Amino acid sequence: MKLTLLLPGLSWLDAHDGAEVCRGLALPALSMLLGRGHMLRQAPTLTALYQQSLGLHGSGVATSYAVAAGLPAGHWLLADPVHVRIDRDRALLADVGVMRIAQDEADALTASLNQHFAEDGLRFHALQPGRWLLQLSDAAGAVFTPLADAVGENVNEHLPAGGNGLHWSKLLNEMQMLLYIHAVNDERELRGELSVNSVWLWGEGEPALEPANVPRPDLLLADDELLRQQAAAVGVPTDSAPYDVAGLLEQIGSPANISHTLLVQDSLLAAAQYRDAWGWREQLQRMENDWFAPLLQALRQGQLSSLRLASHGPAGIDVSISRKDLWKFWQRSQSPAVLY
Repeated sequence: MKLTLLLPGLSWLDAHDGAEVCRGLALPALSMLLGRGHMLRQAPTLTALYQQSLGLHGSGVATSYAVAAGLPAGHWLLADPVHVRIDRDRALLADVGVMRIAQDEADALTASLNQHFAEDGLRFHALQPGRWLLQLSDAAGAVFTPLADAVGENVNEHLPAGGNGLHWSKLLNEMQMLLYIHAVNDERELRGELSVNSVWLWGEGEPALEPANVPRPDLLLADDELLRQQAAAVGVPTDSAPYDVAGLLEQIGSPANISHTLLVQDSLLAAAQYRDAWGWREQLQRMENDWFAPLLQALRQGQLSSLRLASHGPAGIDVSISRKDLWKFWQRSQSPAVLY
């Protein structure tokens, strides 16, 4: 049984201080896996890490959502509600992962946006409290950063690009001004909740015909809704991510046709994205006990034939470990600090 374990957030996203953030952590199992495995340095975005692991292009996400919702054919963007916080000379982005938005709030906000931007040929649709679509009268003519790649990052480094990039940046500024003064946000702030003071535009283009003759896992275990939808669209069965290695081995142990499982374990992601160093260290220590040590044991006992660990970001890694690699005693364990 081959297991590919995607660990978004394993590599601290500010690589210049990653070694300091890792200082003093006792992670013997993870260190052995890093030291005995075959390591490649890579720096994919979070979106690229996910898409490449499933052999996907991943284009036209907004159009796919529109089709699934029964909305008319046309040009679409995702316009997800977000909170932008000014921090010195940066504007940092937070998504619905740290905000609770009710459907009536989403409906009220999109109604105001629709009234304001009707003459621009734009129409917002609040499919869910945290997932909005924007219907366009023509193709966007710009390139947008996927939301997952912008969370916790400086918004100014991920503004719309391409031929109409400046036009969309101006429209985005208008949207932000309207949302900033909206009564819904006044009420949210009175309750001590983050305001929905912007939207994030992304998911442009048309869905591409995904390649058929590419190696894909036999099973995807993940909690990411979009990733599971994309996997199902190319015929990869999906299920929820297990809580621990015991649950994983139970899930993958029974079907005889499963030889390669792809697991997304994203419990480190939020702390890494929002630069919560203490929370990240605590979670990584828990993962040593709940994941890395049991996985090392499963590899030793032959319950797994090989294990691949992959993470995203400037210090991203791709490590492959087979059972026989564990016998390479001359290869010393490597602390995660060496990644930086």
